[in-house]
Amino acid sequence: MRLALFALLLASLPAAASAQAVSPTYEQRIRQGTEGIARGDRAAAMASLRTAIADAPSRPEAHCILAEGYRVGGDFTAALENFQTCLRFAREEDNLLYIARALHGVASAYERMPEHMTDARNAWMEYARFADGASRVASATEGRERVQAIDVAGEQERVYVDVRARIAERERIAREAPPPAPPAPPSRGRR
Repeated sequence: MRLALFALLLASLPAAASAQAVSPTYEQRIRQGTEGIARGDRAAAMASLRTAIADAPSRPEAHCILAEGYRVGGDFTAALENFQTCLRFAREEDNLLYIARALHGVASAYERMPEHMTDARNAWMEYARFADGASRVASATEGRERVQAIDVAGEQERVYVDVRARIAERERIAREAPPPAPPAPPSRGRR
């Protein structure tokens, strides 16, 4: 009986329990941040999330949601930094849900930064490998599809670069060619 009660109590604990206690205020700020981002009130949402981080700096949740707020706002560098922070803390807790969320966020942030497509490809591959062992919280298929899409886009870009080079070469040759001779005046012959 005691063993069954203990098992029931363990099952009722949050899946993401950590050594750091989570206050109701922290949870409330997370909720306010999430709802604010959904409503489009990013400024208030971000403020709530920053306060939650100040309250519990080593919890992954607020870092991930703050990163999503930055991503929604188009600040992919800040989003990337916060997703990486979330990932570090989620790994420390072995919190599979937030590891998945952070890996997905890192990959998608890189993908929105054209100069980081190699990083994006590598991040999606890492996400897919993680998802192979954590299919309840992540999709390996999505990761592999993103890798494939990046590969296809990269190949199209390489082809386009070649086409642009050939067009530029034709235009250069046309500019350097001597101008055509003016047409001969019509002859005034007898009729």
